[in-house]
Amino acid sequence: MEQEKIKWPFGAKCAVLFTIHVDGESLYNRDPQKPSPRRMSYGTYGPVRAVDRLLALAEQKRIPCSYFIPGQIAQRYPEMVKKIDAMGHEIGFHGYDHEENMYRELSKEGWMEVIERAQQVFERLVGKRAVGYVATSCDFGEDAPEVWYRELGFQYSSSMRGDDRPYRVSFGGRKSNFIEIPARWELDDYPFFIYSFDPPQPRGQDRIASYDGVLANWKHEFDGYYAEGGCMTFMLHPQIIGIPGRCELLEELIDYMKEKPDVWFATGQEIARWWREVYGGEEE
Repeated sequence: MEQEKIKWPFGAKCAVLFTIHVDGESLYNRDPQKPSPRRMSYGTYGPVRAVDRLLALAEQKRIPCSYFIPGQIAQRYPEMVKKIDAMGHEIGFHGYDHEENMYRELSKEGWMEVIERAQQVFERLVGKRAVGYVATSCDFGEDAPEVWYRELGFQYSSSMRGDDRPYRVSFGGRKSNFIEIPARWELDDYPFFIYSFDPPQPRGQDRIASYDGVLANWKHEFDGYYAEGGCMTFMLHPQIIGIPGRCELLEELIDYMKEKPDVWFATGQEIARWWREVYGGEEE
């Protein structure tokens, strides 16, 4: 059965959102008692080298992105955060230290404090708080999104996987104007390209995926989103997608998408605002 076509601004046929997860060293310092300089350097590469490469590409292609940055990484690299903001990109929340078990190990007050701590960093650096929330690798309870929205002021999340269109999140069976913009693992660079010896990632130490194969996958996915008029949401990591060869892959993908004149490249905040204005309504 043909799905109802989504109305996008400017007569666009589909939307594309690039979320950039600037995890930095927060992903690679799991054992502070035995820090690994080599592992930490892998995280450092993102903020120090790859983010500038991605910013230059986005400026060249005139594409706004949403950068989700752990609070302590923002604090460690304040000039990077200011530059991202000054270039018109969105700054979003992604933990304070990319906490893996925040919702399992901390009380509600505890994880709210983690979020507030990161928000204070953003407010100090760029004069505003994040309105977009991307959960880290940890899972969260059913009550958490309502707290993000009603108590902490977030406008949207990109933490779920169950759709390829934005939607209004329901709390207690009632629709709210808190917007979920689902991402997809198939549009995450991590499963294709992550490689580490210690600990082994992937566990079987499989080969890194073919660049041509990944590019073909993403082109096919774009063709599908474009045909249906959906919202294509990528999850990209500077230390992974931002090395020279993969940045060329990303540029080729963007050029392919830009061959269509009616694609809306937008930040998560812009997409959430549009969805709320066009498909929102009174909260039930």
